[in-house]
Amino acid sequence: MQDKPSKSRPPFSINEDRPSDWFEPLYSGASEHGDGVPWANMETHPSFAKWLKSNPLSGEGQTALVVGCGMGDDAIELENLGFAVTAFDVAASAIDFCKQRFPDTKVEFLQADLLQDQPDWHSAFDYVLEIFTVQALPPKYESQLIKSISEFVAPEGTLLVVAEVSDEPRDFAKGPPWVLTPDHVSAFVAAGLELVDTTVEAADAHVGQATYVSAFKKGPAGAG
Repeated sequence: MQDKPSKSRPPFSINEDRPSDWFEPLYSGASEHGDGVPWANMETHPSFAKWLKSNPLSGEGQTALVVGCGMGDDAIELENLGFAVTAFDVAASAIDFCKQRFPDTKVEFLQADLLQDQPDWHSAFDYVLEIFTVQALPPKYESQLIKSISEFVAPEGTLLVVAEVSDEPRDFAKGPPWVLTPDHVSAFVAAGLELVDTTVEAADAHVGQATYVSAFKKGPAGAG
């Protein structure tokens, strides 16, 4: 029988000072069907799919980046929309699953850490997709993560952020996940983006009070 998690620490073995280390053991113990990965949908994320119905995209001649791509389905959705897609995850086993599941794709699946600088990706992507990645890392890294994600967006490019949200203060002892507060929207704006719109969806009771789907734009080169 599994021990009951302590109320003073997350249920997973997570070192707050090595916050990315818990992903590889999780994915290496998972199945190709996503068993063992709590957030694996094995299809386009439902909030992203719903957003696309109201905001059709054509990616012909454009680049896209998927942050924390997991099992790869959202990257494949963007490829199907015509984008040249790069998708990364910190877990090498996640990237292996992506390549196994989609052997014929042209998506560039890469192992990379969002907490490490990626200078080749600065201002490089016309469309950036981030779903549940910021909330999967401890709260003390929120500002760094938001800054890094915002820097990936090319001038006049778009960022879509899907996040579970609660009014409760973020606390390391309460995660994972460390659901965001509504303030994450203004934090992306402070990082140099313009808010286009936010859709608020009802969320499962155990993962916050709502899901926010927020679209941002970056201004033209030299603006601001």
